[in-house]
Formats: sequence, C-alpha cells, structure tokens
Amino acid sequence: MKINPETVYITDNGATYCGAHLGITARTTGRDLSGQRIIPVTPEIERAEGCKLPCERCSKSIDK
Repeated sequence: MKINPETVYITDNGATYCGAHLGITARTTGRDLSGQRIIPVTPEIERAEGCKLPCERCSKSIDK
C-alpha cells in the first residue's frame, strides 16, 4: 500500500491520521499495531459516519 501524506486514514480503534502523521508500523506495512489494514477515508465513509473525519494531529481533512 502506498501511503499518501495528504490522505486521512482510519487506524487503531477508529483513530484518524493523515499519511504524514501515521505511525511507523502503519506507514511501512499498511497495517495498524493490531494487524488490521488502515483504511483511507472517503466521502462515502464520512457520509456513513455522518461527520468529517480529520487527522487527529493536524486537523487535515479529505476536502482540504
């Protein structure tokens, strides 16, 4: 999986981080610490959740 620093990903326990702020495990393997694949946030996921899912570190969102 190629990690894009501008993309926001869903990781461990639903945490959201942009590619620039992912941990080393997620950046190198495409999986979180529990072994689950990280998921790129899409407009469809945000609609299903009913809210924006920005990076928890820098607040970058998929529409910026």
